[in-house]
Amino acid sequence: METVNNTENIEKKKLSINAKKICIVVIAILAVIYIIGAIYYHDRYLYGTKIGHDKIGGKTPAQVEKLLSDRAGNYELKMTGREKFKDSISGKDIDLKIAFSDNLKNGLEKQSSFLWFLGATGDTKNLTADVSYDEKKLTKEINKLDCFKKKNIIAPENAKVVLDDKGKFVIKEEVYGTTVDKDRLTEIVKVSMANVDDTLNLKKTNCYKDPTLLKDDKRLSNGIEQANKLSDVTVTYDFKYTTEKVDKNLIKNWIVFDKDMNASLSYKKVLNYIEDLAKKYDTYSTIRTVKDAAGNKHKIYFGSYGWKISQTKEAKKLMSVIKKGKDVKREPIYLYKAVCRKKGNIDWDDTYALVNISSQSMVFIKDGKAVVSSSVVTGDPTKGHSTPTGAYQIMYKERNTNLVGQGYSSPVSYWMPFTTNTGFHDASWRHGAFGGSIYRGNGSHGCVNMPEGNAAALYSIIEKGTPVFVY
Repeated sequence: METVNNTENIEKKKLSINAKKICIVVIAILAVIYIIGAIYYHDRYLYGTKIGHDKIGGKTPAQVEKLLSDRAGNYELKMTGREKFKDSISGKDIDLKIAFSDNLKNGLEKQSSFLWFLGATGDTKNLTADVSYDEKKLTKEINKLDCFKKKNIIAPENAKVVLDDKGKFVIKEEVYGTTVDKDRLTEIVKVSMANVDDTLNLKKTNCYKDPTLLKDDKRLSNGIEQANKLSDVTVTYDFKYTTEKVDKNLIKNWIVFDKDMNASLSYKKVLNYIEDLAKKYDTYSTIRTVKDAAGNKHKIYFGSYGWKISQTKEAKKLMSVIKKGKDVKREPIYLYKAVCRKKGNIDWDDTYALVNISSQSMVFIKDGKAVVSSSVVTGDPTKGHSTPTGAYQIMYKERNTNLVGQGYSSPVSYWMPFTTNTGFHDASWRHGAFGGSIYRGNGSHGCVNMPEGNAAALYSIIEKGTPVFVY
């Protein structure tokens, strides 16, 4: 047993001696490598040192200087970007010079060759050269790039809410486009040349003007929700013989969105609708065909009678009604009203007054029957006082008043104006002389003069608002 134990001890001692020898050899080898490295890197840049993308680890200053000189002579900054954009700027075109810099010199001095095995660290890892060029020539070359040619520019578009073909609000995706920020590109080009980089990706360096609102932005979905709620109402316009409906199909086209995608009604679009409504239903100052007591038709041109929508007020009112979100039936706000509405834009019924200037007569038709007829004297055309033709309506009635104008003052018993300073009235100063051609040379200042009895009869039955047609 003792012999076996002795043998084992001897073997263990041999192994221990061999292990120590191996350690000494390894340490010696490492020491040699370390010394060689320290000597090698004494005047060389440490592993990992870069100028831009160029690795200069292991190179001497002279080798780096030659590298920079070679790069300056053949330098070309190749650029890529969206839509297969490719272009370049040549160092020769801008008088590019790349020289050994103080930064390179100081960087080498700061590096410790005794710590060569750690490689380059800190501010000695990425060094820069002295790069110079002609600024004006650089600006010229940048302006010549394909990305700034009009045919290659696609403007960026924010994501937005639109109506699809089915009348549904949906999100339209953003468009990134190809519009380059020239100031940003110029800055990045200068940085690239300072680092002696030979490639530049416009997309990766954020040189494009990108949209600021993307499809997954919560503001877009909130805007759709607001728009759907705003359009969920029906406003019915009552035009007596027919109606017009403003429903979601119309309202959706009037909705606009601000920069934060808040939905609202466009006043301009609503006003355009009201303008179209007015073109369709307004009768104010239009041409009419009116029958006299005998059934003869007469053209009545223009005047101040008829329906006329107050377009701006009604547009604002409609917007207000829509915002309340309740279905309603209503009439538009009018500037002027007529006595009725009938199919074909007929705005008078079977009660109205007619004044025939050529025959110097008037007739008042009530419920389709002539109830007052009279010879008259109208305005004197030879003195520029012609009675205005057209469609009008009785403004008011007044007894025993004095009509005053330039050069006259006339007391009357019955006054029924149908337009400004013009109306039916008695004219006692005519002593029963009416009709014929009296109005030429001895006519009125524009009013329709009547015998007192006929004026009294008319006054007793004609009402405010009754249409008056002069032809």
